[in-house]
Amino acid sequence: MQWQQKFSVDAEAVRASEIRELLKILADPSILSFAGGIPDPTLFPMDALSAILADLQAQPDFYRQAMQYSATEGYAPLRAWVSETFSGPHTALSPHNVLITNGAQQSLSLVATALISPTDAIAVANPTYLGALQVFGVRRPRYVTIATDDDGLSVAGVEEAFKQGVKFLYTIPDFQNPGGMTLAPERRRRIVELAHRYDGVIIEDTAYRSLYYDNPPPPSLLDIEGEHLGLGQWASQGRVVQLGTASKTLMPALRVGWTIAPQALIDKLVVLKQANDLHTSTLNQILAYHLTQTVLHEHVETLRRVYARRRNAMVDALRQHLPNGVHFNLPHGGMFVWLTLAEGMDARALLAKSLAEIKVAFVPGAPFHANGGGENTLRLSFTGYEPPVIEDAMKKLAALIAREYAAR
Repeated sequence: MQWQQKFSVDAEAVRASEIRELLKILADPSILSFAGGIPDPTLFPMDALSAILADLQAQPDFYRQAMQYSATEGYAPLRAWVSETFSGPHTALSPHNVLITNGAQQSLSLVATALISPTDAIAVANPTYLGALQVFGVRRPRYVTIATDDDGLSVAGVEEAFKQGVKFLYTIPDFQNPGGMTLAPERRRRIVELAHRYDGVIIEDTAYRSLYYDNPPPPSLLDIEGEHLGLGQWASQGRVVQLGTASKTLMPALRVGWTIAPQALIDKLVVLKQANDLHTSTLNQILAYHLTQTVLHEHVETLRRVYARRRNAMVDALRQHLPNGVHFNLPHGGMFVWLTLAEGMDARALLAKSLAEIKVAFVPGAPFHANGGGENTLRLSFTGYEPPVIEDAMKKLAALIAREYAAR
């Protein structure tokens, strides 16, 4: 039997992640990988986790209940923490506005299923998060891409997309993946205003919002919308859907994320999640909740301090060693530095040489572009190594790029 002939249209639409495929060849311990946007596991709060588990095991009835089926909406104390933490001065959230998911990736999947029909137009940044494109691609939408610069999305591009009737705008306003840019405050306000003017929806992905290294990011789109609407109006008139995750600040294996939305959308997402996986692991939700109550604040402060040093090491080395003509940004948070090489250069070919000659891995940028292009771009993640390792690897990578420039 030819299984390829049995696949559904949805299955045919999904494509393997360039990053996941790249990770398969990184089993070689001699390769330094700046490819995956993953936290440093040596920084996971393991002692706190062990203490919480020990405390749970000392309560046999509660520990057994943690292994049981539970409500699709999520563990009630965790939903309450999310609603209290992310309420703004004009946006009073309740637990009914929160759905706990298996990471922000499932939030994206549920939102895509709820909102996208085949051929619907949706707006994304150019470039944008590859994982989101994977999820959206299963629904077979038409992409409207919006240009970006060091201050984030083009407001004119967003307005044009809303004029075209896109189903929603997906954006990562804070320390974007992959571009590293932060959406400027005035652009945030204008984009929220445009969503209301054109009856649009905004999916705000806040995966990196807590990981700032200079100053806190501007108010979230959710908070700005609350101010735009006035106190008490968001629950009935809100059109910003905010996604969050514990993967970048606590640990990915918990698979705990959340969706914040008006209740009418949450109710639909709950039904979709029931059909998908019933509920997120009860035990993992309990662990995540107790970590938020004990070590989260202190732990995030540690991440900011450590990752800031690593970011500085990468940026300083690139500034010192890259040839003229390579553009890169200074990310004020998150995990990524985004490089744009000269027109005509191919980052995939550069990666092949980098792996063979200097054992340094990165992610070519083309897959982050929904409608093609970006062959001369690449993404580097600075979270995985100490500064001396980063500096040496960036010096080698810059030298390789300089040789490629000279050979053009």
